[in-house]
Amino acid sequence: MNVDRIKEILSKNNKVSFKLYSMDYIIELENNMLILYSPTYPNDKRRYKDINALLSNFKVYNETLIEVDSRIENIE
Repeated sequence: MNVDRIKEILSKNNKVSFKLYSMDYIIELENNMLILYSPTYPNDKRRYKDINALLSNFKVYNETLIEVDSRIENIE
């Protein structure tokens, strides 16, 4: 699953990037919080306590990242 790959890379590097619906996203660990943002809109940062909160609460086209797992691409 792509979500598992995101978790794996994040735990190793404290940062992971991916593409979803042609938009790039970055998740970074900063001050014990996860920050999710798109480089296209660097001032629009979302903060989450942990990866599970991020995966279940961040929505793109009214779907969580867990629901669109198969559409996540270019995980680095």
